Amino acid sequence: MEKTFVRKDVWSLRTDDSPWHPITVAYAGAVRVMQSRPANDPTSWSYQAAIHASHASPPPGARWNECQHQSWYFLPWHRMYLYYFERILRAAVSAAGGPEEFALPYWNYDKPSPSNTLPRPFREATLPDGSPNPLFLPPPRRNTAIANGAQLSPLVTSSSAAMAMLDFAGPPGPGFGGGRRAPAHFGGSVGGLEQTPHNDIHVQVGGFPSGQCQGGMMIDPRCAALDPIFWLHHANVDRLWNQWLALGGGRANPTEMAWLSQSFTFRDESGAAVTLTGAEVVDSAADLHYVYDDQVTDEGIAVGMSAQPPRRQERSMPPEPAAATDRTIELVGRPVSVELVVATEAVPSATPGGAAAMYLNVEDIEADRNQGVVYGVFVNLPRDTPDVDARRYHVGNISLFGIESMRDQDEAHEGVPGFRHTYDITAVVERLSAENRWDPRSVTVTFEPITPILAPGQEELAGTSERELSEAAAAAPIRIGRVSLFVA
Repeated sequence: MEKTFVRKDVWSLRTDDSPWHPITVAYAGAVRVMQSRPANDPTSWSYQAAIHASHASPPPGARWNECQHQSWYFLPWHRMYLYYFERILRAAVSAAGGPEEFALPYWNYDKPSPSNTLPRPFREATLPDGSPNPLFLPPPRRNTAIANGAQLSPLVTSSSAAMAMLDFAGPPGPGFGGGRRAPAHFGGSVGGLEQTPHNDIHVQVGGFPSGQCQGGMMIDPRCAALDPIFWLHHANVDRLWNQWLALGGGRANPTEMAWLSQSFTFRDESGAAVTLTGAEVVDSAADLHYVYDDQVTDEGIAVGMSAQPPRRQERSMPPEPAAATDRTIELVGRPVSVELVVATEAVPSATPGGAAAMYLNVEDIEADRNQGVVYGVFVNLPRDTPDVDARRYHVGNISLFGIESMRDQDEAHEGVPGFRHTYDITAVVERLSAENRWDPRSVTVTFEPITPILAPGQEELAGTSERELSEAAAAAPIRIGRVSLFVA
């Protein structure tokens, strides 16, 4: 019987007062081995990163720039990618006499501090033996505040909105896993989990881009997998897919043959070309022989994870337009609020459990490049109210991971050259309506930058963070063509 490996939360891998653990030391050692191999070696660090994307030209026969984004292949492709990368790591760990149970850790940033800070082994300049630490990347290759231990905001770490989605591929909206699209490097139909936390973490950790992988590694798809934290981030996204399925309530993977039979090619620990299909990776334990530590109980692998509220009533009619903006919006690192022009009779006064579902579309999102800022999207946020809990009005985020690829006319994608996001705002509207705080004749949408949370003693970073945000946002304004409200 094949051994089952357990991927563990990196913040649980500590010994006494040390930030290090045999698993993280082994990971650093394996990364260093992979980095020492030539770029044309399929098991090298640069080659494996380039399978995701690269600024470099691929050697003959190499399948680079293959990452699947903004489609329903996002989750299975990255699961396959992680799986073979982990096998390459494990071979290097085994050759060095490392832990036999080695598995790639994951970073669960949606837990309180310190878990929502960059894991300590990625902030240490040296390994326990005093040698340079290959997991460490100083600014500007990571966001300055994050690199120095600032906390990620819960508005970018929470997967709750994605977890509430019941359909893998929608409609309305692209669903949990992304919309139905043919394989594409960037497809134009981003899923709930891909947007938040996936895209938001890439942007917030990466910081502000410069040159070709000279700054903001995680923010650029062509550089992201060169940052060792990339792999722990994606292990967490993969874990969240398992969690979503375990919630039940009608959640399920696609059953269409276009999804199940689609194959992708990678390289294994011997350097050989290997392929997997969607049908071969739907169960990480049975198919690929790994689980996550929060799936394991004393009795074995847990089947379910928690109870789930009843499925919302299905909507028989497609969403109808109810309101929209009448001008282009520009985001330059400061809060911006816009009023929707409402056809009053089309927007109901929602009540909890009522018949209306509401969706907010943010369309034609364009920028010359990623400015390195995540913007929260809020409905009827009372900007002039002191100490307001913005989370009560938060419906989603905008972060432009991959915007450069969307501007590439040679790529297969929709909506050239911009993005389009759809947010289910029904729960927010129902809550505001129940509190008599929803007026269907007055709908305001606010876009506000979400910045890392500085801890006591990090005050000196505040000025640096503000300056970096201001300069990056001014250099690459984000343009939004239209914001619209739909009712189903």
